[in-house]
Amino acid sequence: MTKWSNFFTIPDPELVSDGSVDPMGMQLIWTYFGQLIFQNKLTSVSSDVRNYTVNLLHHFVLYKFCQERNEDFVSAQKNFTSYSSAYDAKAGMLMFMEDLLVFALMDQKSSVNTFGLLGSNKAQEVLDRAQGNYSQIEIHADRSKGVLVRQIQLGVNGRYKGPFMNMGLMTKNFEYTPKEFERVEMLFNQWNEGSALVDKLLDLLSDLLKGKQAKYPIVQLEVLKSDSDLWRLYARCFGQVKLNNSLQLYWLEKLGVNSGAAKAVFAEVHNYGEQPVSAIIATAFMKEVDLKEKEILQWVLDLEPFLSRCAHAFYLLADVKTKRVNDIQNDLDLLVTNFPLESVLPLASQSERLGFLVECVKDKLNSGIQFANGILQYHKKIMEDRGGMAWVELEGDNLKHYINQSSNVSTSEVVNGGFWYNRYYLDALRSIHNGLNQE
Repeated sequence: MTKWSNFFTIPDPELVSDGSVDPMGMQLIWTYFGQLIFQNKLTSVSSDVRNYTVNLLHHFVLYKFCQERNEDFVSAQKNFTSYSSAYDAKAGMLMFMEDLLVFALMDQKSSVNTFGLLGSNKAQEVLDRAQGNYSQIEIHADRSKGVLVRQIQLGVNGRYKGPFMNMGLMTKNFEYTPKEFERVEMLFNQWNEGSALVDKLLDLLSDLLKGKQAKYPIVQLEVLKSDSDLWRLYARCFGQVKLNNSLQLYWLEKLGVNSGAAKAVFAEVHNYGEQPVSAIIATAFMKEVDLKEKEILQWVLDLEPFLSRCAHAFYLLADVKTKRVNDIQNDLDLLVTNFPLESVLPLASQSERLGFLVECVKDKLNSGIQFANGILQYHKKIMEDRGGMAWVELEGDNLKHYINQSSNVSTSEVVNGGFWYNRYYLDALRSIHNGLNQE
């Protein structure tokens, strides 16, 4: 029996990036090289096999709806003021289906597995307040509504939209690729409960769009819960952690982990946790035979020791316990010893951000103090470009801290122990591996 657990990381341009967790702006660097391995089909926030399939089913419903019930779809755009475009109508229907799913599963949480279900905490709060009176709970079919704040970006669709686009399933505006969804239809034809839920949702959406509300359709949860078949299908399709073989093979292919460097890393990821990221990538490199794929893995092996030393220097400087640069001079001097610059120079042209970091430090490697100045110069420019201010500044020999940031990792671990600050999607990849392979 296979299991779905947690699944995977591209930053979707619609998602709001929080610079407060990346003061060195390194995500832009490591994700670029990481996605050369995974071809933009992984993201750090889309890491659950169940949610991948939930999203696939929802978009398949919309695809079929527009194919088979286009009159209802066109009519809805005329009848509801919030549906001023096809995108708005589809987005509203998506939010409706996402909320319906989370309420249906949370209502049955004693008999289903709700681990990793997006919006589960918020939905439970709503259910608790209703105290069993589901006529008090409304589901709004509008892109600006939903159990979650900014659900269109942060719900199932938002978190999995980037990978779906890069898999060729759809565009940013929910325009679907017929050839891809014809194949999806064949998959669902082999999944009886999934196919039945699709049919149920098609009928439900048709009824929903015949509503008389002015802005967008609204329905009471009590009305939906009265359909015992609907509740049963949600529990059968998404209430447990089992994935049929057809869908398992489909995701292995669409996620790109059955070929090239991605396959080599995927084959080793079960060791992640017992072995560090560096060892997983190094083993994948040794086992990969294609020279172009090996080169991509080598780039990561060359890049991350450089990035980790730079990141570690910043964390040392940003720690409020560090009052003066001289307090950490020994650590800084160790960081510039045998500094891995030469192997990174050929990569600098591939990433403007990496090129800027290289420029800031390449002439400051004669001493740890000079290196610290280069790191702070880089950090200040990154924060200013975001419209913010530096977290730490140097005034003479004294450090002035505005935000505390520190690391529990020792300098020796970074220099001699192969510790990497950036994990190149291995957390997400392990979750996907577990979801597809656990008994």
